[in-house]
Amino acid sequence: MLRLKFSSRRCVYRYPITIGLIGIAILLSPAPSLAAPDDDLKALQAALSAAENRQEDIAAQLENLDGEIKALKQQSVAAARNLTLLDEKLVDVEERLDQIRQVEDNTLQDLEKRNAELAVTLSALVNLSRQPEGTLMGNPSGLVDSLRASTLLQSILPKLKNDADQLAVQLNTLASLRAEYATEREEFSALRDARIAEQDALDQLLAKKRAAQSKVESERQDEQKRLEKLAADVRDTTALLSRLEQDKARQLAAEKERLEREIAAKEEERKALAAVEPPKEVTQPPQPVQKPEVSPKLASLGPTRQFTDARGLLPLPVGGRIVTRYDESDDVSHKKGITIETRPQAAIISPFDGQIAFAGPFRHYGLLLIIDHGDGYHTLLAGMGSIDGTVGQLLLAGEPVGRMESSSKEKPKLYMELRNNGAPIDPAPWLMAENRKVSG
Repeated sequence: MLRLKFSSRRCVYRYPITIGLIGIAILLSPAPSLAAPDDDLKALQAALSAAENRQEDIAAQLENLDGEIKALKQQSVAAARNLTLLDEKLVDVEERLDQIRQVEDNTLQDLEKRNAELAVTLSALVNLSRQPEGTLMGNPSGLVDSLRASTLLQSILPKLKNDADQLAVQLNTLASLRAEYATEREEFSALRDARIAEQDALDQLLAKKRAAQSKVESERQDEQKRLEKLAADVRDTTALLSRLEQDKARQLAAEKERLEREIAAKEEERKALAAVEPPKEVTQPPQPVQKPEVSPKLASLGPTRQFTDARGLLPLPVGGRIVTRYDESDDVSHKKGITIETRPQAAIISPFDGQIAFAGPFRHYGLLLIIDHGDGYHTLLAGMGSIDGTVGQLLLAGEPVGRMESSSKEKPKLYMELRNNGAPIDPAPWLMAENRKVSG
């Protein structure tokens, strides 16, 4: 009996320890199914961290590209300013050429008239000189006619001299006009060649700007897509790990409950034999998985100046002359803006900093460009031949936004309208003083 009792005591003492150790081992041992997802999560987190580091490098590159774009914008503003000045000079030269041609035409018409009159007079004198002297003495009527002709000749000679003097003056004037015309044509040719060169330079700058913008946007989108995919993979893997952790927790809870029941049963047996304190189960709670944060997008650079500060300082969007004022009526409608007469292919600029809100054809306006300057102010430009810009593009004051038509029977006209909170307002007080006058 003593042997049996001793054996039972050893066995009961050993059972709780063994069961407790088994429980601790089960609770502390990782689930085999979690190993692969956890490794995947670590790999994804490492890839995401590397992508974020690459994004910092790309952000620095994008910053440099943004700086290049800003420099190109400034260069395009200067090129457009030169084009505008050349367009204005060409308009002046063309007007002077038209005036010279008109004076030349008037002079030629006057010369032709005087030549016709002089030809009639000279023809009569030649006929008179061809009559023989003998016929005058034998013919009294012929003598009378001869005296009359002599008297007429004496009266005509001063007029002939005066006409000859005036003719010489007109010929000299005509020669001067033709020389001036030749000089003006040379100046026109030089200005035209300079404008072509400036236009080519502007086209190259615009092409560089568009290429840089395209590169910036492409790199930004590619990197954003890459980060979004990595973040989605991290979220999916984290969700999978969360579900596996929950399953593991439920399994551990069930196993703990079963072990506790076995321990409780053995505890009743132990109480009958000896007081043995069962070891406490040690459980390690699952560690929460931290979700990585995706780097925020780069903020776009917008206008920094207030449009209200530009009152009386805005340039015309194109080089030319204002031919229609605000609130004037023509044969078609009542104008709520101004009309500017310019040259074919003239450069069109943004009068102030802003953002393109609309660009494209619109009803009977043709190509329409709307620039948002902030604070409820908008500029509307219609009658353009082409638009160099897209919706959402930020603009600097003076930046080229398009051109007038390349050919036209009449001088092309650009319609400009200024609006505040949707209502048209008179642009004249906002323009520079030298641009407020109306020609014609």
